[in-house]
Order: sequence, then C-alpha cells, then structure tokens
Amino acid sequence: MNVFKTTCCIFSLALISIFSTSFTKGGDDKELDPETFYSMGEVKAMSADSIPYGTYVALTKEVMDKKNNIITMKSITIDQKGETVEYNYTMNINDPKFVVKDVDGNYSGVGKLHGKKWKWTSWDYSLYYTNPAGGRMEAFNYISLVGLVVNKAFYDANGKMLVRYKEHHKFITKEEFEILYLQVLKCSTK
Repeated sequence: MNVFKTTCCIFSLALISIFSTSFTKGGDDKELDPETFYSMGEVKAMSADSIPYGTYVALTKEVMDKKNNIITMKSITIDQKGETVEYNYTMNINDPKFVVKDVDGNYSGVGKLHGKKWKWTSWDYSLYYTNPAGGRMEAFNYISLVGLVVNKAFYDANGKMLVRYKEHHKFITKEEFEILYLQVLKCSTK
C-alpha cells in the first residue's frame, strides 16, 4: 500500500506542477520555448473515511514544449521516513484534452483542460494503472490564491476508493529546486 500511495502522490504532484505553471505563465507566443518550471508541494494521503496515512513532500520539474504540445515531468516525493520515489512522464496536449503516459509504463490516462490554452485555470483527469492492475485515479485540480490545489482519489479494480489525497503546491526557483533535489538524493542513499 505504501508503494501505491507514493506512486499516486508523485504522479499527482507532477501533474499539478505542470498545469499550475501553465495557468500563470503560459500563453504568450513571444515567450521562449520550451519553458521550465519548478514547484514544491505537500500531499496528505488518507483513507476513504479520512483516516490519515501520512504526508509527503514533492519536488517537480516540468518542461513545457508549446511548439510540439508536449509537457515532460520529473517528480520526486519524500515521505515522513525519508523514503523517496522518482517518476518521469509525458503529457501530449491536444487542447482541451491531454494524454498522460509514464516512462516506465505503470500508468496512462486522459484529461480535460479548462480555460485558455497554456493559461488553464483547472483540469480533471483519469489515470489507469497496470501496476496495480485495474487501479484508477480520478482527480480535479485548480489554481487558487494560495497556489495549486489538487483533490484526487485512487480506486481498486472493483471501483472501491482506497486512498484520497489533498495537495497544495507553490512555485520555487530553479536554484531552490536543485538544492532541495540534491539533498533529497543524498538522504535517500543513506
């Protein structure tokens, strides 16, 4: 269950980062392409009836290639024990829809964007897992005054909700990301 929770957290954080930067920074044709954004967020995992499972911190780097309508993501999560998991995936944008696929083939999904292209204000998506087989995640993300907010839930192959997530993410600088990322990697190898 911990591996599953971590995997779901990582993916969600990465998606959040991708879209949150798109909402606030994108849309200007004169901007350099591709653009890179960084974020850090808190993920709270809980049971379907709100029993806490733990809190994770996520660091995310996203590269938005507007010319090719592709977003690539690198996300790493750290749990309360210092255990880390890193994921990489791509999103193919066909506004207002998108397709997600992770590099390792553990999940893929589809979603819908809301708002002007590269300035989206919210989005929803469904992910379908091959590990665990038949698992599905449903999520709704939106930009608020305090940053990106994510609400999502993971369901087993029978449609039973197993885990809910509440997330909040904020932008950080490239330098902050690099320092924190290196420290996380150091801690995870001890």
